[in-house]
Amino acid sequence: MIATMRALCAEDVALLGQDLQRLDVETTTRPLDQAARDDYQAARAAHQSAQRTVATATKASEIRRVTETLGSGRYALACVQAGLEGRPSPDFRLPCFFNPQHGPSFLDVIFTYSGHGTHTVPACARDVARFKARQQPECREVEVDGRRVPYFAAGDAFAPYGEGYFTGDSSIQQLFVASTAWAGAHRSGRRIDPQGVRSDGMFG
Repeated sequence: MIATMRALCAEDVALLGQDLQRLDVETTTRPLDQAARDDYQAARAAHQSAQRTVATATKASEIRRVTETLGSGRYALACVQAGLEGRPSPDFRLPCFFNPQHGPSFLDVIFTYSGHGTHTVPACARDVARFKARQQPECREVEVDGRRVPYFAAGDAFAPYGEGYFTGDSSIQQLFVASTAWAGAHRSGRRIDPQGVRSDGMFG
C-alpha cells in the first residue's frame, strides 16, 4: 500500500510543480515584493523537498512528511498568488479536506457522509460554493477493491496520506483511521465558522 500512497503523492507533487510553472509565467510580467518572493521560494523549496522524499519513500512516516510538506507549499503558493493580485496574504488554514490539491481551505463546513455521520471539516472556496449550490464537493478519489471512493473513506491503509496534510489537527487526522473515523457527532475542539454551510441530506 506504500506504493499506492507514493503514487498519490507523486501526482500531488507533479500538480504543485505545474502550478509553480504557471506562476513563473505570471511573475515575468508582474514583479513580486519581498514578502511574495519569500513565499515563492518557500513554495519552491517545499516542492523540491516533497519531490526528493516521495521518490524513495518506503515508510508511512515518509508519506506523512511528503503531504505535510505539500500542504505548506500550497499555502505558500496561495500567498504568492494573493501578492500578485494585490491582496494581503491569507491567514494560514489547513488544506481542503475534500481534495488537498485544491490548496488551503476557506471555511469550515458541516459535512455528512452516508453511513459515517456528520463532522466539521475545512473546505476550499470552490467546494464551499458547491455546498451552497447543493452540489457534492470535488473529492480526491482512490481505488479500493476495484471501486473509486473518496480518499478519506478508504480506511487505515491510506491514513498516512491524509494525516500528513492535516498535521496539527488530531481530530481531522482521526477521520482517516477506520477504527475511529466517522463516529457520528461533530468533531470536538474545533470552532465551527459562523459562515459555515451544511451538506445535510446530500450524502445521507
